[in-house]
Parts: sequence; C-alpha cells; structure tokens
Amino acid sequence: MGVGLNSKTPISMKIQIRILILLTITTVFAGMARSAESDEEIIQSTIELARSYVGPDDKLDAIDSVHYKGSLLYSSGDLGTIEMVYQKPMRHRMVAVIGGRREVSVLDGSEGWTTFERVVDSVPLSMEIFDPIRILIMQASVREAFNFFRKPDTRNGEIFYEGKESVNGRECNVLTYHHGDGIAYQRYIDAETGQVHKTLDSKGVEYLEEGELIVDGLRFPRKLVSTFSTAIGDQSMEFAYSSIALNEKLPDSDFVMPLP
Repeated sequence: MGVGLNSKTPISMKIQIRILILLTITTVFAGMARSAESDEEIIQSTIELARSYVGPDDKLDAIDSVHYKGSLLYSSGDLGTIEMVYQKPMRHRMVAVIGGRREVSVLDGSEGWTTFERVVDSVPLSMEIFDPIRILIMQASVREAFNFFRKPDTRNGEIFYEGKESVNGRECNVLTYHHGDGIAYQRYIDAETGQVHKTLDSKGVEYLEEGELIVDGLRFPRKLVSTFSTAIGDQSMEFAYSSIALNEKLPDSDFVMPLP
C-alpha cells in the first residue's frame, strides 16, 4: 500500500518523504550509471589484456595478411590439408584437399565463390556463388582476423560484456562482438592472462584454441577445434597449423573468379 501525502500530513513530513523518494531515485540511476561504466571499463581492459597476450600493438596493427598452412581432420576420420589466407582490405582464400577432391573458397570484397575439382587433373566438378548472407559472414571473419579484439569497424559494430564464466577451470570475461546483420562472435577471454579459451559464433559453432605458435614475436594458436551440430549429431573439425606467415600477400590472380 503506497504512502499518501494527504492534507493532514505535516509539511515537514511531506518534505522528508519527498527527499527520501528523490534520494532513492538518484541512488537507482547512479547505480545504473556505475554499472554501465563498469561494463565499459571491463570491455576496454579485457581488449587490452587480450591484445597484449598476442603481442605489441604496433606489430598487430602492421599485419596486412595472415597465411595459415596445416592439416585438417574431421571427426569422421577424413584427413586432409588446408591453407587459409586473410588479406587486407577484404580478401580471404581457403584451399582444402581431402581425398581426391580440392575445394577452393574465395572472398574478394563483395564477391565470393567456391569451386570443387579433382586433384589428379584439376578437372572442375562444380562451382557455387556465395549468397549475400555468406558474403557478410566471410567479411566479418576477415575483420576478426585483423581487429585483434577491437570493436568491429562496420555499421552497427558493437562489443557487449556478458559477465564471467569458467572454461576448463579458468575464469573468463565473456565479450560478444556484433558485426550487424545477426552476425556475432562470443569470446571467452582469460581474466588473468588474456588468452582466448573458447569462441562461439552466431550459428552455435564452438571453437577451442590449443597450444601456440610464435610468429615474429606474436602468439597464434597451434590448433583450432570446431564443434557443430548436424542432423546426425555433433561433428568436429580440427585444424592443426604447421606454419603461419605474416605480410606475404597473394597475387591478385588468386582472387579472380574463374570462368564457368
């Protein structure tokens, strides 16, 4: 039952009640402001910690291409090789060879495609053109490859602090990186060291990082294990990198769409 300020309530009491209400409202809004400020502080300090774990800012900002080479292992037992290149300003190229088939996926700005061919004689088998959503997802992955935990530099790019969670016994700050258009990456960043222990994408695919490779004084994961759901249950892919090269750009010809 509320407090009513009727005509019989003494003036001094009315003033005291109004002051109490005002103080209560002020305290609530001050608490909300402190909470919002605290989130921003946690986001900024976590970004700085995660970047420093990988390496110095000047080295991270100087990267304009990353070239991964390694092996690819499916939970089905299929084994192959993989090469992935992220290249500024907005290029990505992946070549995966499994069995007798080669898959080449390319993003060049706002265009993207995948070709399939036989390894033995390079005879084309099929070709797929990326739809607009696939283009946006690939563009987000290129931004993530070079931002190194900073806010996505795109329209509606945001970072939100989701709280703390434990991953393999390590307390992590959970940050969600929004790229717009429903595309996001949620990272579980060690609150003490800055190491990324887990990433979830907006499709529910989970990525776990293991080990490390030191390249030009920068830390990269030696292995990336992705787990995803399919109609026949959870499946996984393991990317084990044997080498990582920085700032060795591929020629423009590697990003030209083949003729049908």
